[in-house]
Amino acid sequence: MRLFTRGEGGARELLTVAYPLILSTASTTVMQFINRVFLARYSPDALAACVPAGLLAFVFACFFVGVASYTNAFVSQYHGRGKTASVSVAVWQGVWLSLASGLLLLLLTPLGYFIIEHSGHPAAVIPLEKQYFLILNAGGIVAITNGALSAFFTGRGLTKVPMSVNMGGSLLCVLLSWLLIFGPGPFPELGITGAGLAWVAAQALMLGIYLKLILSPYNRRRFRTARLIGVHKGLFLRLIKYGAPNGVGFFLDIAAFGAFIFIVGAMDKFSLAASNIIASINMIAFMPVLGLGMAVLTLTGKYIGMRKPDVSMRVTYNGAKMAALYGLALGSLFALAPGLFVNIFGSGHSAEYAEILAMSRPVMKVLAVFVFFDGVGMIFADALRGAGDTRFQMLGGSAAAWVLFVPGIWYITRVAGGELIHAWAWAGFYIFLLFVFFFLRFRSGLWRRIDILKG
Repeated sequence: MRLFTRGEGGARELLTVAYPLILSTASTTVMQFINRVFLARYSPDALAACVPAGLLAFVFACFFVGVASYTNAFVSQYHGRGKTASVSVAVWQGVWLSLASGLLLLLLTPLGYFIIEHSGHPAAVIPLEKQYFLILNAGGIVAITNGALSAFFTGRGLTKVPMSVNMGGSLLCVLLSWLLIFGPGPFPELGITGAGLAWVAAQALMLGIYLKLILSPYNRRRFRTARLIGVHKGLFLRLIKYGAPNGVGFFLDIAAFGAFIFIVGAMDKFSLAASNIIASINMIAFMPVLGLGMAVLTLTGKYIGMRKPDVSMRVTYNGAKMAALYGLALGSLFALAPGLFVNIFGSGHSAEYAEILAMSRPVMKVLAVFVFFDGVGMIFADALRGAGDTRFQMLGGSAAAWVLFVPGIWYITRVAGGELIHAWAWAGFYIFLLFVFFFLRFRSGLWRRIDILKG
């Protein structure tokens, strides 16, 4: 009996679409990971500040990211039905929505400062968190727009283009981060501020490349990308109709994890730094599966557009098996050789780092289970998004996050006196519940009744 199916929606087609996205997200992950290693070697305070501040900026942006990135579902379904002009219209609606979102993000800056100031984090860390948050929040308009523009290629299965663009941006970010964090030669030593500026510069480079490609003579002729640049009221409203639940669900899910980081960070400085190390390693595990999930979303939308929902199911189950194998292999490494990953963040020779690394290693066994269910659950969630079933995720996932997960973390750390490993174990249980929710919803087949192209 074959583990993976062949033909339409088979493993070969899925991997063809997925591997550039996996490499793309992996390059972004490696870039962020290297930046955190740079900051860890710059100072413990910079490491302690970068994850909560970066996550807070992402929490603020993720509603808008969730709405604008849903452009990909529209592009994939229009592409499946052969409507080339509608592909361009959908992309530009995502761009207009992204620009408006970025301006709204700037208005949220004082709220971000308020959250950081009342986080309970060490006094030396808070100014660094505010510096980093300000730069990332201000640059959010560029990153969100890039997400909408990339849908022009990703939604049509041309995933090598976003891969190349992301890799170029990541290389620039790593180079500028090293130059601006440490300040070798004539470059200024800016620490965590330099890391933020390097990220914004990389996003700006990616924006320029996407616009040049989309407005190329070929795409102007075939897709009329320069002529269909205006606001299309009907499609704009449909993007909001289906994208808003996706954005709300995405926001509440990421906000819950952000609350987790901030609540754990209030335990003590060492717990914050150790938790940031675990979160950074989890990011390495998470991003490749995110690329696979994007491929599942794209092909699910394509075959739904072609009115072949059974093939969409085939794509999803193949993706879930791949994610399970990946999670099993990586989780085994986490459990058997935790020091292989944790020790990257420091040698442990100093008293501070010795304690931080010692706290991190036992939590890696919990992370081994976490990454397995997180990866498989993500595949079913992305398949539902590709089909337009975004309201279920908004309601079910958000309820699990804010009725169970966040209150549980608060009780464990503030009332029961739990340690870092207990907090992460509760996070693993929450991820398992999400996997169960999304799997049962997909298996029910209720997503077959949704048609996002009809409103």
